[in-house]
Amino acid sequence: MDTIVFGQYSVQDVLVGAGFVLGILILLIILKQLFSKKKDDTHIQSVECSGCGWQGRISRYAGRCPACNTPLGDQKARQ
Repeated sequence: MDTIVFGQYSVQDVLVGAGFVLGILILLIILKQLFSKKKDDTHIQSVECSGCGWQGRISRYAGRCPACNTPLGDQKARQ
């Protein structure tokens, strides 16, 4: 660990610096994930069934109520 790598810097100094930089990068990634907006999924929509009252999230392409099988959301608009 006392081997000189660059000028007056030893292997230990280089490892401590690399660890510090890696820690900062990990902290920045975590903070970015915490404060970034969640992207809306274009394939999912929130609906409420007028027939049975079920509410939740369904697919835009096969949008049917899981309780009573009536078309919901975009599927309801196509009929």
